[in-house]
Amino acid sequence: MKDYGEIPGGNCSLKELLYPFQRNYPLKLWSKYRWCKNKKLRIILPTLNQKEKWLTIVDRLGAPGDALITSNVIRYIKKTYPRLKINCITPNPELIKFDPDIDSLNQNETFYSFDSSYWELIQRKEKKENIVEHNLKKLGISNFKYKANFHLSKDEVRWGKQKVESLGHNKLVLAICTKSKEKVKNWPKPMWDELLKLLLTRFSIIQLGDKHEPFFSSVTRFAGKLSMRESASILSHANYFIGPDSLLMHIANGLNIPSTIIFGGSRPVDCFGYSENVNLKNTPECSPCWIHEGYDVCSNAIACMSAISVDKVFSFISKKF
Repeated sequence: MKDYGEIPGGNCSLKELLYPFQRNYPLKLWSKYRWCKNKKLRIILPTLNQKEKWLTIVDRLGAPGDALITSNVIRYIKKTYPRLKINCITPNPELIKFDPDIDSLNQNETFYSFDSSYWELIQRKEKKENIVEHNLKKLGISNFKYKANFHLSKDEVRWGKQKVESLGHNKLVLAICTKSKEKVKNWPKPMWDELLKLLLTRFSIIQLGDKHEPFFSSVTRFAGKLSMRESASILSHANYFIGPDSLLMHIANGLNIPSTIIFGGSRPVDCFGYSENVNLKNTPECSPCWIHEGYDVCSNAIACMSAISVDKVFSFISKKF
């Protein structure tokens, strides 16, 4: 295994949960035996299912959105092998804690284990292969739908409803998030300013996201004030969502909130985009770059994002309403 991504999401607190790899003989023979068995999971899974064995799914890349991608992978493993017991190791267990297909969260990694990851797609700058398809194909599973599920408790739904209703809005509610941690995914703020002026005549606008979200006038700002689950509770009562390829894109899809996602060109829509959404892309020659913050930088001033016009985004939303 490569050093990158050995500990899920770089979260060292999860290291003690991982099955130890012995580097010295004779114990190294056991580790190699386990590695060989897990390389043949597509052959072994029917037997594991019959015997109701445990399988650990490791959310290896570990970004918040990856937890929902991992739960999508788990759903179709369970649909194919319903008697398997699934343990999921993830840096973001709170996002999937009510998922009915997961039997345990962040328990010790079992002998049989599978990485939910798309590192290979990043390395080869993939253009077409869907991220869930990429994982399930390794297990011989071809019957799947790329669709997030996000599970809120009744109390969370009630809390979100009270929060939105307390704002006294008498228009349709539009939720927005404008920033991803990856700069190459961010639409320029002046374009957001222009778009929001157009949308304010039709919508009451709620801003979600973290404390790094820019400030906009005439919107209700929850950004930086809520947990991820609280943001989902609020989002569940929105009529529409606009944002980049980020956690809230996955949550909105998991809550069946119609969305416009401003993709640009850094990540391929075919790999990440949900078919239920309007996915706005622009693919110059350098696309897809798969640039990750801290590992590379864009040398083209993120032209793929600025080339998506305000009129284009507004026209798609206008058609919806």
